[in-house]
Amino acid sequence: MIGAEAVGWQVGGARILEDVSLTVGAGELVGIIGPNGAGKSSLVNVLSGVTRPSTGRVTLGGADVSRASATRRSRLGLARSFQTSALFDGLTAGENVRLAVQGSGPSPASPFRRAASVAAGRVEALLERVGMGGAAGTLARDLSHGGRRTLELAMALASEPRALLLDEPMAGVSAEDVDGLTAVIGEVRDSGVAVAMVEHHMHVVLGLADRVAVLHHGSLLAVGRPDEVTADERVQQAYLGEAL
Repeated sequence: MIGAEAVGWQVGGARILEDVSLTVGAGELVGIIGPNGAGKSSLVNVLSGVTRPSTGRVTLGGADVSRASATRRSRLGLARSFQTSALFDGLTAGENVRLAVQGSGPSPASPFRRAASVAAGRVEALLERVGMGGAAGTLARDLSHGGRRTLELAMALASEPRALLLDEPMAGVSAEDVDGLTAVIGEVRDSGVAVAMVEHHMHVVLGLADRVAVLHHGSLLAVGRPDEVTADERVQQAYLGEAL
């Protein structure tokens, strides 16, 4: 479980987040939506430890991790993806996952530790889990954008996280790849992982999310079941009348 309790984040005189309280339980997927500039990625950064909250606290598994580094939170069971790809393009899919497994082990990754010492079975299992079992030998740069995002998800799962933060996992993914990636994310949630996902593809959010949280001007506008949130007039106004 991961949560924010009355979290605020201020940069200079600008309030980016204000009094945000949101909890994601084990085996639950919460979709985080909102207009551009609403503070969605900022919230993910605070939850993951990239930035520290100015006020409030962040909890992971019931423990206060507000001052813990991103690395420490990772060791405690938190994983995340980013809006932009973070792959080694000159390595194969299998080698990328192998490095992720190596870095998530009990000892920190070291350039002097042989990558071959990481069990091949673990790498294969992660690729199979995300539907990329046949792509282990493909260079990351040769994957489709959807394949790259899926590979990043496999790498995030290398640490066997209790909580997973996804920042626009469908960004740039072609229509034919969306369903496959959606299914993988659903499987991760169903395995008992707490998943918080920022996403602009509303059909993905509404199809996957157990609850939806709407951010607007850095504050929570609404939280509830997808049908409740889409029927909320305040939410519709925040989206300038666009159908959700």
